[in-house]
Amino acid sequence: MELRVRLQLAEALSPVNRWFCSEFHRCKIDDPERLVEYYVRNGGADGFARRYCEAMSPENRWYCSMFFGQEVRDPQTLWDYYMHQISARAAS
Repeated sequence: MELRVRLQLAEALSPVNRWFCSEFHRCKIDDPERLVEYYVRNGGADGFARRYCEAMSPENRWYCSMFFGQEVRDPQTLWDYYMHQISARAAS
């Protein structure tokens, strides 16, 4: 399965999305299809597309490469670096 699809599916099935979906339906939701449907219908897919593009951007690639001290082109590494930076900014 392509990385982008795996990452997006992981977000759709994440505990965070599960919580929001369950709150929306006012009952516990564990069905993967309902979680993905909720994720797509409520903007998760749009938000993911934006984050994925930013993570693969030349700007993020440059910062990631500077962090690791070598050129980075691996999509998983770029994604992990980007998501770590977002979390770090949100925590500060």
